[in-house]
Amino acid sequence: MPEKEDSSQVNQGDQIKFHAKIGDWVCVKKGKFKENTDPIEVAKLLASTYDSFKRKVWDYVGTEIDLEELNKIAYEITGAEYDEDKEEYRIKGRISNDDITKALQDLKNKAPRRIDVDNKELREIAKTYVTRKTFELLKIRIEPDPDNFKDYIEKKRKGMVQRD
Repeated sequence: MPEKEDSSQVNQGDQIKFHAKIGDWVCVKKGKFKENTDPIEVAKLLASTYDSFKRKVWDYVGTEIDLEELNKIAYEITGAEYDEDKEEYRIKGRISNDDITKALQDLKNKAPRRIDVDNKELREIAKTYVTRKTFELLKIRIEPDPDNFKDYIEKKRKGMVQRD
């Protein structure tokens, strides 16, 4: 049986190039990697690339779906209220496990009935948006923060990280 290739290995000449320009929005991410490049460096660049363009996805989806209506669903699910000082919707106080459990139940059971989108595919996209917005309000991040990679790599280089 042939050996399974280890996809976490970085090969000489591997690179990431991401360039986008749409209207005023420009995003450029690139990196070249050598054989001895730590795979976590690659993960950091990929996370940074994703972090840069994910917000734009919803800007463009907003041309087809009323995101403000979807936001209202997420605010109701989480109990978020408008904070005048921060100029954004936030959940006041500490978010308990019970709050999270209730929000997830409402997200699964109530939100789909409230999403007023006729097209099946757009409806699924709308459900994804409400899910992401709900998680954001609950302070649950579902993608890695590029800054955490940066900090981890810095500590690793200084010998401050021990791996099991």
